[in-house]
Amino acid sequence: MDITKKGYYFLGLIIGLFIWVIILYFLGPPGDDVFDIFIRLGVLIGYTAMFVAALIIPFMKEVTKMFGTSFLKIHHLLSVIGIILITAHPIAMAINWETLSVFLPEFSDWFTFWQNSGRLAFYIIYFAAIIGLVRKYMTPKIWRFLHGFIYIALLFGYFHGLFSGTDFQENFGVMITFTAMLVLIFEVLIYRRYQKYKLKQKT
Repeated sequence: MDITKKGYYFLGLIIGLFIWVIILYFLGPPGDDVFDIFIRLGVLIGYTAMFVAALIIPFMKEVTKMFGTSFLKIHHLLSVIGIILITAHPIAMAINWETLSVFLPEFSDWFTFWQNSGRLAFYIIYFAAIIGLVRKYMTPKIWRFLHGFIYIALLFGYFHGLFSGTDFQENFGVMITFTAMLVLIFEVLIYRRYQKYKLKQKT
């Protein structure tokens, strides 16, 4: 893997982001026990990994050039880290609370839906991951559309944290950082779609 100078800068930004999230966690309310720490810190790191994995999707060529390796290797590494930690989040909660209800989406009312939207995000993440694995059996247009559901999962995950997460509610730094992540990822997505639209207009 022949990493360019820009690649090292970008790698530094990614590592810096993870370190920043960890620092913010420890500056916030202390965990009650090991499970509480795992539930909270694990999902923050997992969401960050999924954020970076999704953020670089519109920049496949640029990322490949910067790191001198397949874009998919980098994307899949970040995705796997994110999926493992995000999966561990409800599992740890289920063990700690001794209930499997944490895996069941809630549709009783609008607020409850968003408060527990992380449960739905959990399944959407796996759906998007499976689509990525079986993409060769679909047309590029279809699998990219379905794989793009990951953005919906990130949106649901954000609101789940906002309405029910200890760190979002009691740690202003976490709330601001993850809000910035969400805004950035949709700004990038819209900008790249606009670029493609302008390119089609010229042809």
